[in-house]
Amino acid sequence: MTLPVSILWLLAGAALVALEAFGPGLGFLFIGLGAIATGVAIEVGVVTPTDYISQIAILFISSGLFAILLWRKLKTWHTSPETAERYSNMVGDQASVGKGGLTPGKEGQVGWSGTTMRAVLAPEITVTLAEGATVTIVAVKGNLVTVKPN
Repeated sequence: MTLPVSILWLLAGAALVALEAFGPGLGFLFIGLGAIATGVAIEVGVVTPTDYISQIAILFISSGLFAILLWRKLKTWHTSPETAERYSNMVGDQASVGKGGLTPGKEGQVGWSGTTMRAVLAPEITVTLAEGATVTIVAVKGNLVTVKPN
């Protein structure tokens, strides 16, 4: 059994949006929304399931439009003081260093409350921390936490 092309676009879009939500945040949201828009365009008959060039064009155009419409709003939301204040309750909590460890001056990951977050070591820390090490969150700015070893 083969899935219709529109369903494949919708599934790919959902997977990319989920990857953005749970992953490193590399702009998969806009491409995912573009893929969903492409699937919807096929479903409503704007483009046929066999017109792949039009499908790719819809993907690129809609992804670009989503980026233009949402980029500034999302950037403002991620870095607004209100957002930082909402997550300031994390300060003082313990987290676990993620895959690859944490190196001074470089961004890595920590696991906190069941989620993986972007993290950096506090500026005064000069040692590399191995994966699994326990750290304390000392600051939160947008979606980046600053940590110190315990």
